[in-house]
Amino acid sequence: MKRFRDLSLTVKLNIALITLLAAIFAFSFIWMRREVRNLLTGEISRTAQMSVELAARKINAGFPVVATGAAEFASVLETLEPDEADMRRMLERTYRQLKTQVPALCGISIAYPPDDPVAAGRYFMLYIHEGPAGEPRVVRLGGPGYQYDKFDWFVLPELLGRSIWTEPYFDTYARLHMTTWSQLIRKPDGQFRGVVGFDLSLAGLGRMVKDADAYGYGEEFLLSRFGRFAVFPGEMPAEAENDWLETTEAEAPPLPAEDRRHHVYNTTIFSMADAMAGSAFSDSLELSKLRRVGKAMLAGETGHARLGLLSRERDEAQWLYFAPCSTPGWSVGVIYPEKMLMKQLDQLEWQIGSLAVLGILMMVLTVAVINRRFSHPLVRLAGVAQSIGSGNFNTPVPAVRGLDEIGRLSSAFHSMQHELKRYVDELQENTAIRQKIESELEVARQIQRSILPAMLPPLPETPEFSLFALLRPARAVGGDLYDFFFLDEFHWCFIIGDVSGKGVPAALFMAVTQTLQRSESEKQHSPGALISRINNLLVRNNDSMMFVTYFLGVLDIRTGEVEYTNAGHNPPYILQGCGELKLLNTRHGPALGVVENQEYGSSRITLEEGDALVLYTDGVVEAMNPEFHEFGAESLRQVLARDRGLEPRIIGGDIVAAVDRFADGAEQADDITLLVLKYRKNGIAAG
Repeated sequence: MKRFRDLSLTVKLNIALITLLAAIFAFSFIWMRREVRNLLTGEISRTAQMSVELAARKINAGFPVVATGAAEFASVLETLEPDEADMRRMLERTYRQLKTQVPALCGISIAYPPDDPVAAGRYFMLYIHEGPAGEPRVVRLGGPGYQYDKFDWFVLPELLGRSIWTEPYFDTYARLHMTTWSQLIRKPDGQFRGVVGFDLSLAGLGRMVKDADAYGYGEEFLLSRFGRFAVFPGEMPAEAENDWLETTEAEAPPLPAEDRRHHVYNTTIFSMADAMAGSAFSDSLELSKLRRVGKAMLAGETGHARLGLLSRERDEAQWLYFAPCSTPGWSVGVIYPEKMLMKQLDQLEWQIGSLAVLGILMMVLTVAVINRRFSHPLVRLAGVAQSIGSGNFNTPVPAVRGLDEIGRLSSAFHSMQHELKRYVDELQENTAIRQKIESELEVARQIQRSILPAMLPPLPETPEFSLFALLRPARAVGGDLYDFFFLDEFHWCFIIGDVSGKGVPAALFMAVTQTLQRSESEKQHSPGALISRINNLLVRNNDSMMFVTYFLGVLDIRTGEVEYTNAGHNPPYILQGCGELKLLNTRHGPALGVVENQEYGSSRITLEEGDALVLYTDGVVEAMNPEFHEFGAESLRQVLARDRGLEPRIIGGDIVAAVDRFADGAEQADDITLLVLKYRKNGIAAG
């Protein structure tokens, strides 16, 4: 048998190239399969999660509408005290209006206890619902067979002293599974007088829950705030025939024995886990996971989990995706069989595998044909020489171990190629280092932006004030910062700062400052004391002698009082509701990170209705145009003078637009940061 080096050049090339390319192809296929699977699995999961979140938001949107309508309805009853005829007209008008906005609305009731003057010693409950022909019908209910004053939706608001969403229940008159917003009707002295009930059918909510299924084969369900199944996985609550009564003084008929199955769903996700614990096939780890998922859903969290207990078939894993309906404290979930969820991905892998095998066969055939055609050694070496001469320094040179002319020529080419390749490798290495630095700067920019508070939306619903914030670094990363957060229920902290220098060092110092202000604000709420503490922490080991100008304010949202401390920062402006512009030029000490044990004081101002507080860094006033002229404080004052009474986002946008027009294309020299806060004194009452 011939040794490998004694084989013909064609055979050697065929064996070497086919082995190498097969190895590369196999490695590439394995890597690509893993990456594609991870990518598509993530996309499948994101789609499923997004679908359940959108469905939860859609369902949740109806609850505030109902609560607001009920509050307005009760207010009219408390103020005008209408007679029964007026109440009937109010019920019909309100029902028609809300039904278009909330399709799940199935009824509205007005109920007073029998001892109320309106009831005159009898049960008094007016109820509007949709009749058999779809028309709104108003009936009067109450009596020994329908003692509504003993139902949870009537009793609990009086006991708790507030309006509530009830747990799901089965109403014996409407013969529907439903949940009710029980709105208190109060006497002039604030005491309980009656209840206005706005009913949402679980079947109507169940139809909306079906939108959570992104792929058409999931099992949707709806949990109440106590973990009770309002809609079971894969089914909607059954609705009995609506044998409504329409009499002047009606009692709800008792349910026949065959309809008593229409009771409220008492099964919870935790009782389901407890029931499964007795199964011979139960898994304690899976049971524990199911309970943790249940707790997460009741806590209002969003997420997903892989479970093995919710499947109708043994040993089949399932994926559960869930999202909260925050207003009533409920949660929407969808269960997908893992086999169905990954079916298309498995089919794609089979297709990719088939194409890979076909590709390898075509590759082997192609290499064999090409090498057979171009096997002559001299032609090969001539081609290698020409290729290297044109700049392709990595062109493979045939490895010839013999001592003939081809072997010596091959050795000479190897030496020449090695030197050229070494030079190219050094050049590529330097290029890779530069690209790596640029990539790391981009990652640093993304990390720095993630440190800043999110502005989508700017804040939770805060009727007391509105806000605009912007940070535009001069480089990939910068040293400006802003932050805002609630210290407690009524005190809101807002911060702006400017670190000396630019680039990565300033960004690192900014990140340290941002971290300190969050952690220390949990221990100290006074601006002066809080800044003194942050300053001492920044001074330690500050060998680079960096510093940060800093402004911190604490707004009492009830009164509009702002206690603030200015540590060497640009003085902010107050754009008063009356149109006057005021400058807060009080400074309470130098920039942070300079003087150890510096004690910072504070000042107080009170914002009135419509007052706007405008904070900025020196990147605004020191912005330059191509002639190296600065934008200046006077230009900023002129912009603010034109924007009196406008919303923060408009004020901030006008400032940035004015700076950009002034710069006229000149390169931004410093970071630009804005924070505009507008106070609404009447917002608390409105909320």
